[in-house]
Amino acid sequence: MVSYRLRYGLEFVGRIWWLLAAFGGVYVVAAVGFFVLDGARYSLFNSFYWAMVTLGTVGYGDIVPTTFGAKLLTMGVIATQVFLLGYLLSVVATEGASESQRRALGMLGTDLRGHIVVLGYGPVARAAVRELLVQDQTVAVVTETAEEVASVRALGSPDRLYATYGDPAEVEILHRANVAAAHSVIVATADDAQNMIAALNLRSVAPTVRIVVSVGRPELRETLRAAGVTYVASPSDSGGRLCASAAFEPEVAHALEDLMAADVRSDIQEYVLREDSPIAGRTFGEAEPIVRRSTGCILIGLAHPGADGEFETVVGPPPEARVASGDAVIIVGSIANSRQFAKWFGAPQGR
Repeated sequence: MVSYRLRYGLEFVGRIWWLLAAFGGVYVVAAVGFFVLDGARYSLFNSFYWAMVTLGTVGYGDIVPTTFGAKLLTMGVIATQVFLLGYLLSVVATEGASESQRRALGMLGTDLRGHIVVLGYGPVARAAVRELLVQDQTVAVVTETAEEVASVRALGSPDRLYATYGDPAEVEILHRANVAAAHSVIVATADDAQNMIAALNLRSVAPTVRIVVSVGRPELRETLRAAGVTYVASPSDSGGRLCASAAFEPEVAHALEDLMAADVRSDIQEYVLREDSPIAGRTFGEAEPIVRRSTGCILIGLAHPGADGEFETVVGPPPEARVASGDAVIIVGSIANSRQFAKWFGAPQGR
């Protein structure tokens, strides 16, 4: 993919090509004219040299016009050059200011790769962006208004966070966020219909990307699944279950809130096993005490990849279940213990 800097450079040259052509035309006319009018003293090469020195405002004085016609030509060339140079500087200044504004609004696109794209910037999307940044993920955010871009950019450094604005369902906007090179995409606008359109366009632009969609109406789950969405979240359902727990088992609700927010006290994480992983090839019953003893974390789940590439998760699998390379394990621990697990495990979390 062509970088946004190269794209902008090509666009800029396209806008001022006529001005560059004018400079070239003046240069050729000046050189040929000088050779014709003062050619008795100077060769064609020296005439082109004189034209370059004159247009460049260097004026060495080693080659000077001697005839009336050559002097008149020199005056015309200098006047034309001053006008063209002044106009060029004003165009460059204007384009520079425009480029700076477009860059600030993310209009030039991004070269990020392996990042997570968040489409929309409502309450669900804002919480997702904050969580992803806490988890040291690289994020590209598409807001629906230009005013929100600055507030998004303030959340992180440009090498980890890109922000732009536009209709999250438009293909051009998806290309701007470089979804083809993304690890996954979260679709979380306030409009379920817009979320569905964005999911369909995503599947056509990036056939293999993981798509997570937040919907207000849980009945849309199956429709989105059929459209190729990897995971469908319903904040209303999740919030309702959390409220129910808080009503009669409040400590469970508090524990779930802690686990879902990586910047609080504890976290739940997923790691994919490699052949050299410390617990690869062991049973779940054997791996559980090893994890606890080595890191202080608790091994609570195991996930096996299915035929479609997605994982089937089992919480609390039987002790004899084999933990094989390529599987994913789910662990729970304090922030400090989770960091210790990542160091001990030797691979970053997630897949």
